[in-house]
Amino acid sequence: MKTPDVRPASATTPRAERDGSAPHQRPAPARSVPQRHVLLIEDDDVAGEALAIGLGALGTECTWVRTLDEARRALAKRTYDAVVTDIVLGPDGRAGLDLVGELQPTGAPVLVITAFADVERVKEAMNRGASYLIEKPFKPEDLNKVLESVWEEPRGLVHFVERALDRAELTAKERDVARLLLKGLSTKEMAGVTGNTEKTLKHHIASIFHKFDVASRAELFHCIFPT
Repeated sequence: MKTPDVRPASATTPRAERDGSAPHQRPAPARSVPQRHVLLIEDDDVAGEALAIGLGALGTECTWVRTLDEARRALAKRTYDAVVTDIVLGPDGRAGLDLVGELQPTGAPVLVITAFADVERVKEAMNRGASYLIEKPFKPEDLNKVLESVWEEPRGLVHFVERALDRAELTAKERDVARLLLKGLSTKEMAGVTGNTEKTLKHHIASIFHKFDVASRAELFHCIFPT
């Protein structure tokens, strides 16, 4: 049998080994979290600068551009962790919505800055694949919190709709009607889709409004979507 190689403690032996104590181990270095980089499209100089500086101070890198063309050029150069765009850009007010549609295939979360009084644009943003709606006015801290929420749970607007429908305890039929309401269909259009009469649908809509404690479709949007 081979004799084990036993060496006497010496000046070259670490003290922890000589005195029998456990050797000191350096703690593993903390794993660094890569900094998130957001593209902000905002044509208002005051709001854009405040949001860009504010996000940077909170640890979220932000590239701020003012137009759809600038946004396209920025997106061609790199991939962003999220895109935040005002829903109204340019003279015709369509550029923000156009960008939402263009970005949908990329899978990048798109946060839309909006005023909920503008129901038509909100509906279109949802249908084009916006991940989140945030209502003016808000602070950089509010936007940063929303971004962190989207990164942690990137399920988009459908998640918020279904969660709200669960909370309101709608019937199966009311849930179907509520989804169509949120897509912007008129009562007549819903009748064509569901095969129900407009009178029946109006009854379901009244019940939905009652359960959400709202009085209009605009208020229903405001109630369901996070701000």
